[in-house]
Amino acid sequence: MTPVYVVCLVLAAAPALSNTPNVLEEHRDVQQSITYSRYGHTVRLDTLPAARWDDLAQYLADTTPDVLHFAGRGTPDGGPRFVTDDGGEAPVALDGLRRCITAATVSGLHLLVLNACWTDHLAKEFSGTVPAAIGWQAEAADVHARGYARVFHRNLAAGESVAKAHATARMMLDLAGCASLPTLHTGAGRIPEAHFLIGPEARSAPQRAPLSLRYQQSGTHLRKSRFRPPPPQF
Repeated sequence: MTPVYVVCLVLAAAPALSNTPNVLEEHRDVQQSITYSRYGHTVRLDTLPAARWDDLAQYLADTTPDVLHFAGRGTPDGGPRFVTDDGGEAPVALDGLRRCITAATVSGLHLLVLNACWTDHLAKEFSGTVPAAIGWQAEAADVHARGYARVFHRNLAAGESVAKAHATARMMLDLAGCASLPTLHTGAGRIPEAHFLIGPEARSAPQRAPLSLRYQQSGTHLRKSRFRPPPPQF
């Protein structure tokens, strides 16, 4: 059975606020990128729309994704912002977030993507726990964050390593003139070039029946003729 790799997309921006990231468009970009990639059939995309902090806690208590992708806004020197019950947003408590991520990593979380402004310091911190973590160094334009998510997940689902998918997405941002770039962090002894979302077990070639050789000429099968000695001469 082909293994399924789970990507959890956390959409945590309050639509009632102005100047918030268009996380619905980011969801569409990521979904299409995965669906139309080479190994997209091996990836399951879970989504937490208008996510509150308790939505994330409950999800991680029931499911361990291979990739946890946060789409929303960040806070300088703080954490990612989640939707509040009154329709606004507020940064999550970092101690609680640390406990959630640590528990998920023990269960099998492989990659954390904080696709929000000012999250580089958190990605660097979490890289000591999660095999790979990505965050933005400063403020990022919504169009650049969405473009990064689109290219990154498309290349991951196409079978590229985390390092190569990240480098390709950053190259796209360079071409777009993006001043702030996301950074990939890994812990000591971990090699991002050898870290894949789609493992070799999902790339196995389908079983096929052995080919039978047939010799044809002008639509007629050629058969070996039996040797017959020439008739005796008198």
